[in-house]
Amino acid sequence: MLKPLYKTRPLLDNPGERTNYIQMKVSLLFSILLLICNSALAQEQLITLDMCLQQAELQFPLLKQKDLYSRIADYNQANIKTNFLPQTNLNGQASWQSDVTKVPIKIPNLTIPTPDKDMYKLTLDVNQLIFDAGSTKRQEELEKISLEVNRQGVDVEIYKLRDRVSQIYFGILLLKENEELLKSTRADIESREKKIESQVTHGTMLASNLTVLQVEVLKIEQSMAELHFSQEALIQSLVELTGIKMTTSSLLQLPEPIIEGGSTAIKRPELKLFELQKDRLTGMDKLTDTKTKPRLLGFGTLGYGRPGLNMLSNDFKGYAMFGAKLSWNVWDWNQTNNERQVYGVQKSIIETEKQSFNQNLNIALQNNLSEINKYQSLIDTDNRIIQLRNDITLSAASQLDNGVITSTEYLTEVNNELQARLSLKTHLVKLTQAKFDYLITLGQK
Repeated sequence: MLKPLYKTRPLLDNPGERTNYIQMKVSLLFSILLLICNSALAQEQLITLDMCLQQAELQFPLLKQKDLYSRIADYNQANIKTNFLPQTNLNGQASWQSDVTKVPIKIPNLTIPTPDKDMYKLTLDVNQLIFDAGSTKRQEELEKISLEVNRQGVDVEIYKLRDRVSQIYFGILLLKENEELLKSTRADIESREKKIESQVTHGTMLASNLTVLQVEVLKIEQSMAELHFSQEALIQSLVELTGIKMTTSSLLQLPEPIIEGGSTAIKRPELKLFELQKDRLTGMDKLTDTKTKPRLLGFGTLGYGRPGLNMLSNDFKGYAMFGAKLSWNVWDWNQTNNERQVYGVQKSIIETEKQSFNQNLNIALQNNLSEINKYQSLIDTDNRIIQLRNDITLSAASQLDNGVITSTEYLTEVNNELQARLSLKTHLVKLTQAKFDYLITLGQK
């Protein structure tokens, strides 16, 4: 029988080696779990406000109206261009009349025929516009301005969407911050609960103190559940508006809006819309002015019928007629002037709407700046309050461990600190939101 070249022995026979082996296995398992966690986090997309705003604009159903308005304008422009193309009409007519023209004079050796009472004609009429006093050009300009007005109206609606998306986004951030604080507070209370449980077991602490802590943990979990469902509702709204897949576990980044000193340039789409609306009225005014200008047309007619151009003939004949005509509405009972006056009044109405918009805009900007200053002041105070509340909570925890105070008194201080930290987180998010609202009000976001 062959003997092995070396003697083997089980690795786990030696206690020291067994310990090293177990440690190695635990270390390897921990490394694998760490890699899995890091991989999962890497796959979790970081959601930013700018990303949501861009996607919401791309997903916005009204955005399609821009192309639709362009198509309408193209069709209208194509129709306007036909003004200087020949206009052709085919006409037919058959008629009977009770009497016809007769020559009452009788001339020897000359018979003048009497036309028949039934008449027939088929004509091809061609009209060619030669001069229209600039009416076609004004129509083309007006159509271009109308297109810009319609497209700018869509931009105004899109800008309203940006404000809506930002409100939902900051609402989710606020709920997430509150949830994180509640988790931290729950962990602290649970840690304290284990110490109290040990003391209760050894008879150095009343069981009611443990029960109070357990009830508080349940209340925190209840609050966290409410926050979770509120998050779900807001996230579903954001998903619907942006098309971005996200859940309550998605990571949302708190934006950092920068307000540059003296940055007060207003770039709201509504202001451009007001100007375009006035430009359209100006274009309508110019087009109306051409109504009182002369127009020159050429015309031609090819016909076949009975009678032809010779009214005394009863034979079917072909005929032709060519010429030019001038059309000039020299007096329209002041209708054109009244229309132009209406356009002037409508411009005044748009100007008052613009002034009202600017007034409301200035009020909103002042409110935004006031909110920014308010939250900056509150945050400074929050930090001092939290520092003091933390000292009080640490002291209360020590007193609870030594049986000086009850769990109820301890939780009072814990909740006071929690409220202080919630206030700080809320004010931080609100400050960022106030800055973003200020930029949106200016039209810079």
